[in-house]
Amino acid sequence: MLLDEIEAFVHVVEAGSFTAAAKKLGVPKSTLSRAISRLEDATRVRLLSRSTRTLGLTEPGERFFAQVGPHVGGLKDAMNLLGDAEEEPQGLLRVTMPVDVGEGLLGEIIARFLCRYPKVQVEVDVSARLVNLVEEGFDVAIRASTKLKDSSLIAKKLVATSLQLFAAPTYLARRGTPKTFADLSSHDAVLTSQQGFQALFGKPGSRFPAKARLYAADFSFLRQALRAGAGIGPLPVFIPRGDVASGSLVRVLPEWSKPAGIIYVVYPGQKHVPKKVIAFRDFVADAFSRMRKEIEDA
Repeated sequence: MLLDEIEAFVHVVEAGSFTAAAKKLGVPKSTLSRAISRLEDATRVRLLSRSTRTLGLTEPGERFFAQVGPHVGGLKDAMNLLGDAEEEPQGLLRVTMPVDVGEGLLGEIIARFLCRYPKVQVEVDVSARLVNLVEEGFDVAIRASTKLKDSSLIAKKLVATSLQLFAAPTYLARRGTPKTFADLSSHDAVLTSQQGFQALFGKPGSRFPAKARLYAADFSFLRQALRAGAGIGPLPVFIPRGDVASGSLVRVLPEWSKPAGIIYVVYPGQKHVPKKVIAFRDFVADAFSRMRKEIEDA
């Protein structure tokens, strides 16, 4: 778009001459002359009738000025607004994430993100279902998976997480703290499936009956049950971070862990990724990096 050239044309016509327009704008007269020449070359129409003494509009120039003159200022302002939008993230950001990640991790991170970017509003969908970002109008998703299936999405790895065993101090005070993997056979298990500790953590040759007292489909429920003293159970290491810090949960058999997949931030592939999406992606990636370091240093 020849917006600068059109603006120069309007200024010259309104001022009545190149000299007056150049003085008003504080630019060389030659700058305005070249701008209008570019406009005439692009449109292949002579807009101004020039002479040594007078400056007039051609008939096409009159029609063109009548159309653009009243609107060029507003158009310039609109373009500047778009430029401002590119400079600073703003607008509504729609984010979807699984329940476990949302309740265990992202609330605090998003609160800090909003403080960092005051012109962004965030709408969060916390759901167990796999949301189609494009069809449902979401900007970005947090997903925990061993493998992402949708190749149309851009994915950034946040962290590889692992399952570790946790229990409440009240439970351990009542039932004792297991010292070996085999000791778990005398404890109450809190699990996401009926596979038992052996399937989750066992090494070849180690066998024992798991006394599972509670099964639940998601880690958020298990976390609550573990905090209440229901038994010993596995959680992704990032979820009980606050509980461990407060003493509500403690890690059991710290030498035992199992890979539990990768947490990604994903968003639709497109030519121009909105600034708000880029800002959120980078902010979340930095937050997970810091959390991983805190856990490793603990």
